[in-house]
Amino acid sequence: MAAPAPPDQGPPPPAPSPRGRVRSGRLLILAVLVVVAVVLPAVALLDRREPATRLEPGTPPSSAPPAAQTYPPGTPAPALRLPGLDGGQVDLAALRGRPVVVNFWASWCDPCVREFPRLRQAARTHRADRLAVVGVLSGDTAAAARPFVRRLDATWPMALDPNTTAAAAWGAVGLPHTYFIRADGTLASHQLGELTQASLDRQLAQIL
Repeated sequence: MAAPAPPDQGPPPPAPSPRGRVRSGRLLILAVLVVVAVVLPAVALLDRREPATRLEPGTPPSSAPPAAQTYPPGTPAPALRLPGLDGGQVDLAALRGRPVVVNFWASWCDPCVREFPRLRQAARTHRADRLAVVGVLSGDTAAAARPFVRRLDATWPMALDPNTTAAAAWGAVGLPHTYFIRADGTLASHQLGELTQASLDRQLAQIL
């Protein structure tokens, strides 16, 4: 018995014409050009971005503050003339000829509280060296500072910098920030952050 004939599947699809192949090729090339035009500028833009600044572990926060760039050691200290906490003016220029410690602080700053006794003791210990300590109350109010000053027996002049204008001019990027100035009015060093007894003694030795 003969096998049944396979069902009729119709004629095979026509082969694409040369014109159709050319059109498909053109569309493919156009798509590739569009992708290249979009991707290449984006890659170039990523390459031009500035690398992120990163501090290595253990780098002190005061290693490169704005003050170190603007006022390096050996240059004259910036001007400082502000109203005083108890009236009058606090003028750094009036202390020329004496070694000076300028301490930017605020009553809400815990490290400031901890380092105040060290500053008080330094002022007493080096009275014969004519050491002057100047406090700059930065970003704080006189009303908040007065009881703080009385409680910690801080007898040195306190200047008022409520809008942090002086802090910005000096490059004080945080609190506390302390500057050590020689008798000739030039900067010897500065420290962002709490003064330990060792760091205070070391920097005082540079200006006394």
